[in-house]
Amino acid sequence: MTSSMRPPAPQGAPAASALPRVQRVEHQDALAILKRQRPAHGAWRYALMRFAARVSGVQTLLPVPAHGGARAQAIELRRLRELRAAGVNVPAVLRDSGQEIVLQFVGDQALVERFKLDAATGLAAWRRGLDAIADVHARGQYLSQAFARNMLEHDARIWFIDFEDDPLETMSLVQAQTRDWLAYLHSSIWLLKAPRAALLEVWDATARAMPAPVLQCLRDDTRRLLWLRQLPTRRRPWGRDVVSLQALAAFLHAWSLRYTSTEGA
Repeated sequence: MTSSMRPPAPQGAPAASALPRVQRVEHQDALAILKRQRPAHGAWRYALMRFAARVSGVQTLLPVPAHGGARAQAIELRRLRELRAAGVNVPAVLRDSGQEIVLQFVGDQALVERFKLDAATGLAAWRRGLDAIADVHARGQYLSQAFARNMLEHDARIWFIDFEDDPLETMSLVQAQTRDWLAYLHSSIWLLKAPRAALLEVWDATARAMPAPVLQCLRDDTRRLLWLRQLPTRRRPWGRDVVSLQALAAFLHAWSLRYTSTEGA
């Protein structure tokens, strides 16, 4: 399949709505990714996170409006171009037809898959992810969906994908960057096999290098989220969302004890 002119669909072919929303294609004799528009997300997808954020008073964890359709596609195109202009590793936009876009192929090795390997491999990959997010922020940018599944390793670099929403619609840049850190921790801590002490050492170094407003926002959110460490720790029957939120809160609790002890010394 190519992303150039395509013949009319034969009789009996699936409707456009039945086609995969994201698929690999060929574009000018190279592999690329075709993305079609999608409907707005249902609120149920982030129900638990929304509940936890509202109860805790943590705006940075509230789901960002997911408009769907042409509006979401326009947001993604704008964010990709802004990030690429700032020097962030995101796919280039190769074609925009108005109904679908074709993006540069940047591999299919999600960073999250390395977290499931041995402790040393997972820790090293996690550190690379932290460094990559810090670099985005140093360029005055933010990600929104900074989950490890949206970070790909390709050509010895980490690439970011999925920009169909914009957190600056509902929060400040400082909050958006704080959101990136919480999203990454939320999607990674529960999977990593490295000892917590080793994770905290790496995280401490990252946190100490953050701009003061972001660090303060992160500490404020940490304080509000600590109660979530009382959630169940077993995936069955509670599910991944409960376990990952508990792991996030437990890690933030350990970090808060660490920096509180350091500041009080």
